[in-house]
Amino acid sequence: MRRQILGWLLAGLFTISLLGCDGTSSSSNTDIDKIIKAKQMVRARLNYPDTADFHELKTSVTGNTVHLVVTAKNAFGVPSTHTFDINVSD
Repeated sequence: MRRQILGWLLAGLFTISLLGCDGTSSSSNTDIDKIIKAKQMVRARLNYPDTADFHELKTSVTGNTVHLVVTAKNAFGVPSTHTFDINVSD
């Protein structure tokens, strides 16, 4: 009896999770393109671009402005964290 209830419960949860997926993501392709362009622009400003570590969870796009947080080595070779707001056109 318990296995039947557990089975129906799992089947119901699986069905609900499938119905909740509409196949879209929170980021559009144009937002992703803007982020890629902004990261290229930021790397060009860094002393050691190969050490750039972007904080992906702090990245956001509002209109044409991309907000990035990056940790990279500074002129002394010491890791330093910086915040950039980059204006990127389509």
